Amino acid sequence: MKNLLSLLVIFSLIFIYSCNKDDDPEIPVQPLNAEAGLNQDAQVNETVTLDGSQSTGPTGSTFLWSYDGDVPENEIDFQGKDSSTPTFVPPSPGLYEFTLTISHADSSDSDETSVLVGGAIELGGTLTEDLELKNVQTDGELPDYIVKTDLVVPQGLKLSIVEEGVIVEFDSGTGLYVQEGGTFTNANNDGDYGYSTELRGKNGWKGILIESGTLNLERALIVNAGKTAFDGQTEAAAISFVGNLSTLESLSDNEFVNSNSYDILALGRIVGPSYPVKRNRLSYKIPIKAQIRFMELWTSEHPNILPDTYDYIQLIPGGANNKDETNNVNGFSFYPRGARFYIDGNFWAGSDISIGENCTIYVKENSGISLDGSWRSKEGSLITGLDGKTWRGIAISRYGSGINVQGTTIENAGYDKIEVGNVQAEAPAAIYWDNPGSSLSKISNSIIDNSGGYGFYDATTTITWAVIDQTKFRNIATAAIRTNTASVGRIIYQDHGNDFELADGIPAVVVTGDGKPDRPEWFGLGGDNFYLIDGAIQPSDLGELTFNAGVILKFKSDKFLDWSGGTVLRINGTPTHPVIFDGESGTPGSWGGLYLSRDYQIDNLIIKNGGGFMLPNATEQANIVSNYTDLASAPQQYLKNSTIAGGSGWGIAVEASSYNFMFDEPVKNNTFTGNSSGDIIIK
Repeated sequence: MKNLLSLLVIFSLIFIYSCNKDDDPEIPVQPLNAEAGLNQDAQVNETVTLDGSQSTGPTGSTFLWSYDGDVPENEIDFQGKDSSTPTFVPPSPGLYEFTLTISHADSSDSDETSVLVGGAIELGGTLTEDLELKNVQTDGELPDYIVKTDLVVPQGLKLSIVEEGVIVEFDSGTGLYVQEGGTFTNANNDGDYGYSTELRGKNGWKGILIESGTLNLERALIVNAGKTAFDGQTEAAAISFVGNLSTLESLSDNEFVNSNSYDILALGRIVGPSYPVKRNRLSYKIPIKAQIRFMELWTSEHPNILPDTYDYIQLIPGGANNKDETNNVNGFSFYPRGARFYIDGNFWAGSDISIGENCTIYVKENSGISLDGSWRSKEGSLITGLDGKTWRGIAISRYGSGINVQGTTIENAGYDKIEVGNVQAEAPAAIYWDNPGSSLSKISNSIIDNSGGYGFYDATTTITWAVIDQTKFRNIATAAIRTNTASVGRIIYQDHGNDFELADGIPAVVVTGDGKPDRPEWFGLGGDNFYLIDGAIQPSDLGELTFNAGVILKFKSDKFLDWSGGTVLRINGTPTHPVIFDGESGTPGSWGGLYLSRDYQIDNLIIKNGGGFMLPNATEQANIVSNYTDLASAPQQYLKNSTIAGGSGWGIAVEASSYNFMFDEPVKNNTFTGNSSGDIIIK
């Protein structure tokens, strides 16, 4: 009975509880979430357990693991693929990647994990699909990848470094070869760190060869590269560009360390965006060897950083018959400040040339530079032959736009005629000028030293719009300056400040042609430096001609000064700086002399060694032939304080019917000496 009562009480309680409950209790639903576990490191031939135990999902959810890797799945003993903790046994080093997928009804979720076996992943051979390199090594000092044989990126495929801190180590004798249509990149515009990539080889490696492929490399550390050349290449380099057309998206902010040969070797044509080569820190003694058009890829605003000790950047021009032009709006820019460049052959520049402060340009022996553009060189720059060798010089062609040479030294040039591009020079010169049109040309505060020909050779016959001032001409073999009679007063103007350190008998200025001086004033050249007259000096359009104190004229043996067509000839010598007229050889009768038949005012002239032949309209040979017939103007004309000496004939011959100026009057203070026929003859 007691048991019966107890049962009744229990049933009553159950009934009461059931009557008070509105709904059945809910069972919580687990979210579907795959967790493949952390990346792992492992060793070859050890059993590795993957851990998906932290995954969640509704009751009845299923597990399925899939494998992706270079080692075939049938070689890894993959067990328990439908469990939360499968196992596999890696037979070789490498990266083994797995994906866990949890499914329930029509829903699924996936997660990835990887196992790095034996440290670095081995690479080599030709890619068959795009390859992305990630930071798979837990120790940031150890390589993520080791290249065992040349790694080749063929046409249409891409090798990408997609994470910060990736280290690729190359075995000795291996390298990265990007073929035509292939791409190598590590570009990461979102990164803000020191180096995103390190490419290295303990004992040196070949480097990177881009053969008509594409490169986009930023913030990379490139160590010990350029040890040996790739097959088919004659030179090694850390990075080489060869082939018909490579694309350079970027080569910036990289550092080359201990390169075994050139940091950059660019023998093929390269295209890319504006100025992709910038802020690279270079290491080799010849950091760059490239076709000269490679210069359009860098900018002075973001210069590359050269080693503390290096020889030069080697630039290969197209040669005497192939014009080099650049798309760079600044033309060929030789920067950064203080850099050294070697032009390895004849350079026909179809674009402007700009040389930075304190830069040095070495030129290959017996080569020259011809400009169809302009030339600008700044303070402290040096243009010279490599290793002190001689070269041909700089030519400004008729198509050029002038020069602006400031504070520049040009040495060892002018040792053969420039025959480059549009210039076939008449004579050797350090600077050869064949441009009659430019009005913005100047040589200032510069030095032209050891020219084997002329210093500056003006090949034009009309006005030369060039100015030379404050410039030193030193050790010039033929003459410092050669120009035409129309241009003397423009090239050598008042207070020109030029300095001529020349051997005896070398003229400072050779004057050629039969022209009218555009500016009819001539100025002294300093010391014993002289103008050598190899032409006929005609009156200017103003009819005037003035020789100022210190002017020394020496005339070729068949030349003379004919003053029969101007308005007034002024010779303004002083007792300490007389004007001197002489023959080139300085011997009696070594030139024709001075013919006067128009107005003149002559003071402190030394005229000597004339009378070498009969002047036109003269009947006697003399230093001076006077045939002045304007009696009304005669009192305003004078020849005083002058010396007339060494004439081959008379000192002065006064022609019949001309005015007798009585040149030997004591008041005129003229001196006559050594004239072979006598001092004065009045016809």
